[in-house]
Order: sequence, then structure tokens, then C-alpha cells
Amino acid sequence: MTSVNLITGTTGLLGSHVVLKLLQQGKTVVAAKQSSSDLSKIKHCFSYYTKDVETLFNKIKWVDLDITDVYSIEEALKGVEHVYHCAGFVSFLEKDFPKLTLLNETGTANLVNACVANLPDGKAGKITSFCHVSSLSTINNADYEGELSERIFWKTSGKESSYAISKYNAEREVWRGIEEGLNAVIVNPGFILAPGFWKQSSGKIFSFCKKGNMFYTDGSTAYVDVNDVVEVMVQLMDKQIFNERFILVENSYTFKDIFTQIQKKFGKPAPFFKSGKFLLQLGRMADGILSKITGKDRVLTSNTIRTAVGHKKYSNSKVKSALSFSFKPVNEVLNGICEHFENDLKSGRI
Repeated sequence: MTSVNLITGTTGLLGSHVVLKLLQQGKTVVAAKQSSSDLSKIKHCFSYYTKDVETLFNKIKWVDLDITDVYSIEEALKGVEHVYHCAGFVSFLEKDFPKLTLLNETGTANLVNACVANLPDGKAGKITSFCHVSSLSTINNADYEGELSERIFWKTSGKESSYAISKYNAEREVWRGIEEGLNAVIVNPGFILAPGFWKQSSGKIFSFCKKGNMFYTDGSTAYVDVNDVVEVMVQLMDKQIFNERFILVENSYTFKDIFTQIQKKFGKPAPFFKSGKFLLQLGRMADGILSKITGKDRVLTSNTIRTAVGHKKYSNSKVKSALSFSFKPVNEVLNGICEHFENDLKSGRI
């Protein structure tokens, strides 16, 4: 009998890929969704990797799950052995701090509590493992200037985004669950690159570069292929590597390098106008005024500017050693995603 796996965030970029991976391994998938979720996104995601879309999709057991409702969680966990917690809310706007806290921190606490209550301790519980998807933003120590690794723990500077704080507090809930007997592992992915979700997350970059963007900033960040993240998550769970956390990145690249490669693939010239910190600050002030006039969310904030001009290097040596794992080079990942973008554009999906 195959194992039963609950995945949260299944209509998102990462969760949809986890669902596909587990289905292809012949495992039973319980996919958590909201009542208003657009399931066509998952089918389209599947279509990038297999022709057997309908057969795999029809094997999914769907459950409506509200991460803030403990009764909803308890119902979803019935018969489940393994949990992949991919759901999360991303925003760098201060006004969204309550929602970030509710969904990322409190939601994770609710799920951890329910899993601890369903441990296989001779009762009816069946939860044997839990994989939590966190963020590189929790590898946070402004005083540390070297390559950041899992040994670097959070140190507050007062400049952390609300998102980073909510993800750090979510991690703390998982560590608390581990202390209470839950077999759990935490992954800290870099900027996840994936096709199909063109209006969210990394998908926005490809739409942006397709227009022939002229601007770049002097910052850099770490990137990783979505399928590498999924592969590591599943391997960690299958090999029962718990009570640890792992940074998942291929390498760090400047924003100019990433934009240049994507735009070259699209037949567009490379960005040539550098937006320095001073220009970005002017843009932030103008953006603030425009936001008040139009009522639309701000695009430029202090946190996004720090990211745009910041430079951080992360070590992937721990996971490479633990699993003998090799990450797919980002240039190959970008080329593949650009091809998917062009195909979706031709077919009218974008």
C-alpha cells in the first residue's frame, strides 16, 4: 500500500510540482486547496513534463483546507502519513503584516499542532514525517559578512521585512514541533525558477524581460530550479533525514546577469541603464505618492530596495553532502523556462 501524502499550497508554483513528483512515484496524494482555487494551473504545470496529464490529475484526492481553521486541518489529515507544507503568503508591504502573521506563522503553528496530535504513538495517529518550506530570508545575520550557511541563525537588526519575520516565526513553530516528537525537516530555497506561473513569483521576471527591459540594479541573489527543490524535499523525507534544515540554491547571480540571459533568449537587447540606490530612493518616494493617489499597492519599498542592491552568498554544501546532490545550472533552467514561455505565448495562454 502506498504512502498517503498531504501537500499544502498545491495550486502554487512549488506545491504543484511536489504533487506531480509524488504522483509519478506512485504515491497517494491528498492535495489541499481553497474552495476558489483554479485547478487548471496544476494541469498546465503537469503538461510541461508529461503527456499523461489527465490520468495523473485524476489520481489526486482534493480537500478544501483553511490553514487558519484547526477543524479543517484535522479533517484533511485523516489517514495522512507525510506532510509537505508548501503553502505560504508572500508580501513585502508593511500593511500585510497581520496577514503574513496569520497565514505563515499561525497557519504553520496550527498544522504543526495537528500533526503532533496525530503522531503514531499507539493511538490512531499516522503522521510520520513533515517537510516545511521556509525561505532564505530566515538565514539572517547582518553582522556576518561571509558565505551564509545553515549554521547562521537569526539575528534581528530592525531592517527585516515583515515576510522574513513571519517565515522565521513559522520555522520556530516547526522546531517546537520537533521538540514535541514530530519528525520534521526544513528547507530554505533560494529564488525558485519555474514555468507556468507567469503572473506570480519568478514568472513575472520572464514577462518583464520579454518586453525588453532597459534597467538593472547592482544587487544579486541565489537561484534554484523548482524541480531540484522538489527532488531534495522528497529525498529528505524518503531517507528520513529529520531535525535539520537545508539551504537549497544552485548559486548566486547578479540581477543584470539574469535579465541579460533571459532577454538574449527572447531576442531582446541586454539591460544597460543601472538604477542605483539614489535613483531607487527617488522612485520609492514617487511610488509612495502614486500609491496614495491610485490606492494601488506600492512596488518600491525600503525592503525591496535593500534586496535590489544587496549581495549575499549562500552555501549549498550541506545538502550536496547529505544527498550527493547536484543542482541544475541556472543558465539551463532559464533556457528551458524561456522556451515554455514562448510556447505559452504562441498558444494564447499568456
